[in-house]
Amino acid sequence: MSIIKIKGLTKRYHLSSGNFKIALDDVSFEVKNKEILGIIGKSGSGKSTLLRIIRGIESFDKGELEITDIKLTPDSPKSEFLKVRSKSAYQYQRSFGLWGLTTIENIMKRLYALETGDETIELPPEDSSDYQRLKDQAMEYLKLVGLDHKWYQYAHTLSGGEKQRLILARQLVINPEILLLDEPLSMASPDKRFDIIKLIKDFRNKLGMTVMIVSHLPEIHIKLSDRLILLEDGRIKFDGDIYEGIDLFLSELEPPINLKPIENKDPTFVVENVRKKYYHYNLKQLFELRVDNLELYKGEILGVIGPSGSGKTVLVKLLSGIDLPDEGKITYIGKEFSAVISELGLFNVLAKQRIGLVRQEFDLTYYASVLDIILSKKRLVSITENDIKKLAKDYNLTYKGIDFLLRLAHLPPDAQKDIVYQIGLNEDELSDFFMSLPYVPVDHREVERLFHQLDLPDDILERHAFELSGGEKIRVAIGVEMSMDPDILILDEPFADLDPITTRKLCNLLKILNDRTGVSLVIVSHNRTALKEVAHRVIKIDDGTLVGEVNDEMEFKNLFIAK
Repeated sequence: MSIIKIKGLTKRYHLSSGNFKIALDDVSFEVKNKEILGIIGKSGSGKSTLLRIIRGIESFDKGELEITDIKLTPDSPKSEFLKVRSKSAYQYQRSFGLWGLTTIENIMKRLYALETGDETIELPPEDSSDYQRLKDQAMEYLKLVGLDHKWYQYAHTLSGGEKQRLILARQLVINPEILLLDEPLSMASPDKRFDIIKLIKDFRNKLGMTVMIVSHLPEIHIKLSDRLILLEDGRIKFDGDIYEGIDLFLSELEPPINLKPIENKDPTFVVENVRKKYYHYNLKQLFELRVDNLELYKGEILGVIGPSGSGKTVLVKLLSGIDLPDEGKITYIGKEFSAVISELGLFNVLAKQRIGLVRQEFDLTYYASVLDIILSKKRLVSITENDIKKLAKDYNLTYKGIDFLLRLAHLPPDAQKDIVYQIGLNEDELSDFFMSLPYVPVDHREVERLFHQLDLPDDILERHAFELSGGEKIRVAIGVEMSMDPDILILDEPFADLDPITTRKLCNLLKILNDRTGVSLVIVSHNRTALKEVAHRVIKIDDGTLVGEVNDEMEFKNLFIAK
């Protein structure tokens, strides 16, 4: 018996550039009750759009959708779409939308919403029996996803992979008939993927839940899915056996190009005796990163692996200058000057401009066009020594103060506002400060050439960030940073939303850029196969400690064969 029936589903997006994109083109299929249906396809093939339509949060242009006893057409009233939403739970692709509360309270909010019908209602008082009851129930869900040991930690301090598991736990609280998962394991470390796969299977078997899972990882479908659909350019290219579908999908995989070896091991980054500690509000230490010694060589591609929550993103923040260590020193060694970026000052500003960063969250301004994002970024990384001296005079600031404000500009808007509020900065004056930065022209032809190498559409510079697919966002984010011509580019989980075909293309491109420009790269990723292919050297961080270089072949397995 089928729980989902889709017939002739068609969806097109009208872009701000004046063009339109066909996301789904006459798609028809059914999903059986209690089935785990896998969906695979290249970036932009329509996978996420399909899940959003089934969830009832995306309109469509043609066709019909039937879930249990509810039928939707393009003309169905909003009330029918709301009925469809009640049938499923949906985990968004690379979504970190969580309450600014502890890990356990994020689960408690969802549990309390089942009782009250409103998740915005405050939880009961902490000293009440209702609070304790919700807490006990929530702890069971945290145990399911392996986060019970971090129950008291604030959700925003979790790693990307841990946030994904917390979001999955929140969906499981609802106990839906249909569970829709969009890349739920993209940032989970290999050792955690088995646990989550087993969890999803158990929920299907014990509760009779139907699951649709979008994943670009073939090994996930092999271990989890009952059947596989391959989407290509919005159409179903294959529907059937897992292995046959994966073979067809991977037939387009281009061969890897050779990685040019490093000629001289001259350091461009030196990390010495660095310590960074994070605390809970009750001053209980949550985490400490310890790196005694680390060098990044000029022209090197350095890979970083480690379990979720081990400290990889903390290292990224320190190397990029977003955060400062409690102890130790991080030195940038450039062609013209050197600077200790773990401190604030004049030359630290200039050094920071030579370091590009692509964060897990991408930080692409939602309503801005890609070209506007590039122009805005260019102003932040083209400030001269004379510009800094003029800013100091005009705003009566020290060089350390200017460095602090410029580092603030690289934080997400919410983090900026929080810091501005805490230190009592005037937001209008801060805005005036950023607007006073000199305008810097951009070579459009060079940018277009770079984005073409990233296999992005011709009109990409005119598109707004919200019009990009998950795979397009990461390639755009890399393109934005590379157009700044950095000496060092740091990428935090760049392969998480990419299929194997696009990942191989990106790996090849990074090797080409590394060869042509001499840019040094630091790549943090759970995709160990890709890191082995693209990196000169791979290091591992575990439990907050840099344990050294990785040479064991088993460490490079994305998903272990047995467990």
